[in-house]
Amino acid sequence: MSRAPTFLDRHTLGLSNWLWFALVATLVVAMTPRAARRTIESSANRAEDWLPASYSESADLAWFQRHFSGEAVVVVSWDGCTLGQNDRMRMLAAKLPKARDAEGRQLFTRVLTGPGLVNQLMNDGPGLSRGAAIARLEGALVGPPPAAGADDDERPVGMVAAMSAAASSDNRGMRAALDELERLATEECGVPVASLHVGGPPADNVAIDREGQRTLIRLAGLSGIVGLALTYFCFRSLRLTGLALGVAIAGAALCLAMVYYAGAFEVLVLGLPSPRLGVADAVLMSAPAVVYVLALSGAVHLINYYREERASHGRHGAVERAIASAGLPCVLAALTTAVGLVSLATSDVLPIKKFGLFTSCAVVASVGLLLAVSAAVLHVYPPRLPRRKKTPKRLPGWLDAWRRFVTERHAWVSAIALVALAALGGGVVRTEANVQLLKLIDPSCDLVQDYAWFEANLGKLVPMEVVVRLDESRLRQPDELAEGAHAYRMTMRERAELARRLAGRIETLEPVGRTLSAATFLPPPGDPLGAAGDYAASLAFEQSRDDLAEYVTRERDAEGQPTGAELWRLSARLSALDDVDYGLFVEDLRQRVEPVLSAYRARDRMVAATEGGCRDGRFCLLFRGEREDQTAPADSAEAMLVELLREASGRRDAVAQGNLTRMAGSKATELERLAGQLAAFDAVVCLDRRALLKAQELLGEDAPVTLIDCGTASKDASGGWETGDASITRATYTGIVPLVYKTQRQLIASLKESLLWAVLLIAGVMMIVLRSPMGGLVTMAPNVFPVAVVFGLMGWLGVKLDIGVMMTASVALGVAVDDTLHFTTWFRRGLNDGLSRPEAVRHAFERSAVAMIQTTLIVGIGMAVFMASTFTPTRQFGLLMMVLLSAALVGDLVLLPALLCGPLGKYLVPRRHRPAKIETAEESSPEPIALRIVGEEGDGAELAEPASPEPPTAVPAVAPRVYAPDEPLEPANAELRNKLRNLRRPQRNESAG
Repeated sequence: MSRAPTFLDRHTLGLSNWLWFALVATLVVAMTPRAARRTIESSANRAEDWLPASYSESADLAWFQRHFSGEAVVVVSWDGCTLGQNDRMRMLAAKLPKARDAEGRQLFTRVLTGPGLVNQLMNDGPGLSRGAAIARLEGALVGPPPAAGADDDERPVGMVAAMSAAASSDNRGMRAALDELERLATEECGVPVASLHVGGPPADNVAIDREGQRTLIRLAGLSGIVGLALTYFCFRSLRLTGLALGVAIAGAALCLAMVYYAGAFEVLVLGLPSPRLGVADAVLMSAPAVVYVLALSGAVHLINYYREERASHGRHGAVERAIASAGLPCVLAALTTAVGLVSLATSDVLPIKKFGLFTSCAVVASVGLLLAVSAAVLHVYPPRLPRRKKTPKRLPGWLDAWRRFVTERHAWVSAIALVALAALGGGVVRTEANVQLLKLIDPSCDLVQDYAWFEANLGKLVPMEVVVRLDESRLRQPDELAEGAHAYRMTMRERAELARRLAGRIETLEPVGRTLSAATFLPPPGDPLGAAGDYAASLAFEQSRDDLAEYVTRERDAEGQPTGAELWRLSARLSALDDVDYGLFVEDLRQRVEPVLSAYRARDRMVAATEGGCRDGRFCLLFRGEREDQTAPADSAEAMLVELLREASGRRDAVAQGNLTRMAGSKATELERLAGQLAAFDAVVCLDRRALLKAQELLGEDAPVTLIDCGTASKDASGGWETGDASITRATYTGIVPLVYKTQRQLIASLKESLLWAVLLIAGVMMIVLRSPMGGLVTMAPNVFPVAVVFGLMGWLGVKLDIGVMMTASVALGVAVDDTLHFTTWFRRGLNDGLSRPEAVRHAFERSAVAMIQTTLIVGIGMAVFMASTFTPTRQFGLLMMVLLSAALVGDLVLLPALLCGPLGKYLVPRRHRPAKIETAEESSPEPIALRIVGEEGDGAELAEPASPEPPTAVPAVAPRVYAPDEPLEPANAELRNKLRNLRRPQRNESAG
């Protein structure tokens, strides 16, 4: 008997519908490989691009890079390169400025070597001795002696090469520059490859990029092989296995292709000079694995729906029926997962934002690809399915035992799981972030080993920049007066002395190795109390300005016009391998720098308040000390101001100090004596409001001396005072360190914010799907279970999150939602079939539990392969994904069934199945059950299984199954028949839990 053509057999515009699906899928897949490859090649990992330009840290770094080129430098050295043996270093330094890329562009603009700087300090300007020159550069480009008593010629040395703007603009240019550097060093200068050491921000970016690509290429193939073996073990069909893995791999490649096409759209349509979103990075390279996981999960569920339809109704129309049954849960799972992922787009950290945008789009696209490919492949090439036993057993014995345990003790299981969820979930608020570029790479990698060599033989390399801005009104030539325009104006020598003071205070911080500034390359200071030599020293410094352009320069605005201000750079170097708390370090740095600048600003206030300025007269400095010492602590802002006043006046007796703490509790006669002493000075300098009030009390309203107010009510948090206009003389703290610290804080904020939005949005979707607000809330408990338990436990244990771990939360939430939707779909279909809630839970177990376990095994073990990666984010991603998938399975097969059997489960019961009244036996007259055998020739099924009822909103209801008299019934139908036969009581409770 001929059968009516199915939907896929019908024609549209002259072609079969299955062929249209195949053509669309082929077109999408054909556009993927080249774009995915271009995305991988475009990978860039510049930390300065992580935060928006509107952030002060990003704006400060951009302002710094507009004036200095300190971030695009490479540090180079090798074993055996010393002060006494540096011929190959001189040779390499001469070759690097001549290096060109394939397009003829210069790769390196400037090269400095340790031996060259030692000679410069000895001969060209400062005229230092060899020992003094080496001492100034020790910890920077000259290392410590290899042993006590060793000759200076045995000290290791290094070189710094500044990349050109063209080479440092992207990772491809930086990689070309580093490859050329390595070629010149090894092939033309004879440096052994194993002995060469390279560091610096460009080397960091390229190494991270290479490690990410190696991991993606090497371990992705291994993960695919593992997934292939596990999928075949579950399906026992090469065709179904190929379908599932093929769609998952195509979805992963599609995710990368989207990045390339987004970049092309930004450049060609939006007119941007270079793409901002359409560029891959270390975080985005984890996105294909996420899409692979979610696409494979959807494929496993869809194939299980198809197998059910084949067994129940035969091969004819099985594809259409499977897609009709699985389409809604799969699409809803993809949409809810995309909602969870797109919540990451609210992050201000650019890699996280891109991860959320592209992964969410790829997840939705992969579901469409799955449905199209499955429709075409399964319709044209239907697989051979293994024959089922005459009495099929839906669940393995151990799983059925577990199901009975959960449903029969649902109250205890629910209570224990919810308590664990609340207790462990509380640790989420305690999570902390750790963002360091070198932490992204395994300690055994070459770059980390090179940094360890540098820190042991040369010095620390991570830059922390402090730029002091001096307004034009604070600058003067040596032949001009110091005091004018109501401020003290400094010569070049005095400005260099300010830089030297700041550098000395910065180097007292424990994490800091060496601090380089213009003062490092200038002659030593002369007598600070005399003006002799100031003129000659300042002229010599001015003549060296071009050579010191990397440490002192004129400020320019955004249009490149000079503002008249002068910028002095202090470059502190931190360890790349130590676990430095950047937040505490930046605060400690401020407490070293701000008191010095406050003292300089206070001197300006004194000049503005006195007619004779600081050079004439005598001053008394009133301060409030913590102890009753006569003088202020040596490292305090008060002591610095005393030193500045003595330097300006040229007399040590020009300034006296008075401690208000020492005056407290003094007798009247003692206070009168103090007032007389204060009256002998030309001016009394009050550093805070309390000092001013005390001086007014002692001297009276008609004070014979000038009272100078240099402060506010109290010191600020950094130990200085808010004196005068801070914009005149201020410090900017920039570099990689503040940027990383800000990124750390934003990571935690983004994690919490994205999780909150994801939970709220997914809960809203679940409420709409289930048509029950309470039902949606109930299903969110197993959805948030894996994230709350795993991340909460990490918070309680103090495990810090990095930029690669953060994305796993949204992925785990998506997988949990996927399984929850499939489980609740079968649960509600069981209710539609007249089953009680415990029986509906058993029905959901029988139809979806095995598929959920298969998904967890295939994906979890496949992700575990990435634990062998040398790229830290990928390794941690694989580990956490395996743990989170396991936790998600526990939530969906333990907590969710227990909740459905308990009192909260009633909110998932469709309204039409909730009993409005209790019927009596006479009122209810159940119809007799008719039985017949259903089968189809040639489909390989000895005995068809009962068709699952369709959801009320999907497709028209299928006719009830009819059994033959001698055919064994399914357990659920057999139990229902026994109840009907043994009905004795006039009332029956249809809700069993």
